[in-house]
Amino acid sequence: MSRYFLTFVISLCISISTFAQQYGSFKDPIDGKVYKIVKIGEQVWMVDDINTTSYNNGDPINRAFTEKQWKENGNKKLGCYRKLSNGTYVYNGYAITDKRGIVPSGFVIPTFPQFNQLINFLGGGNSQSGRATKSMATYSIFIEDWVGDQETGGLEDVEIKANGNSGFKAKKGGYVYDHGALGNEGNCSYWWTATKEGENIVVKDIGYCSQDLGGGKGSYSKSFGFAVRALKR
Repeated sequence: MSRYFLTFVISLCISISTFAQQYGSFKDPIDGKVYKIVKIGEQVWMVDDINTTSYNNGDPINRAFTEKQWKENGNKKLGCYRKLSNGTYVYNGYAITDKRGIVPSGFVIPTFPQFNQLINFLGGGNSQSGRATKSMATYSIFIEDWVGDQETGGLEDVEIKANGNSGFKAKKGGYVYDHGALGNEGNCSYWWTATKEGENIVVKDIGYCSQDLGGGKGSYSKSFGFAVRALKR
């Protein structure tokens, strides 16, 4: 049964915090999963990454358990997903662009500018401050920085503690290469966007993925795999 003929019951409550978020939740009628939502600024985001195993019409999404299976799906231009050891669900680009859809009715995969709108609302931040990243993440971020003086100091891992007070609640992510190997299951969060660059799709990251705490941008083929965070239409 299609999501488009079903309605969601959304119950909202007010939470007093630094950004005065409004929280709510809805139950996905296809797979029964319950997703929380939060209003940050003028945008309403899911609090969790998408973790569906089926398209909106109920058709199952291929699951890849091995590097070989992931690569085969990519070579055949078939959508697939993989569940990482940290619990993150990552989807290849063929799954997120499939016309059957993987985000519930009323929600969309955000564009890169829409992600940046969120970052800017939360205070932005560069590789030194990363104010927005620290308010979005729920995990400590370790960056390589110079500790000590010029003579006796050296590069060391320095812990940057996140506060997560935006309500976005980004968790440790990771990704899957086009050939199926896993990448960076730990110090960053990555999400597909709806923005395209030629045949590639733009990815948004926060954390310390590219030596930049403030958040970054990448462009990848559809055979790669990243998480999906949905935005209310």
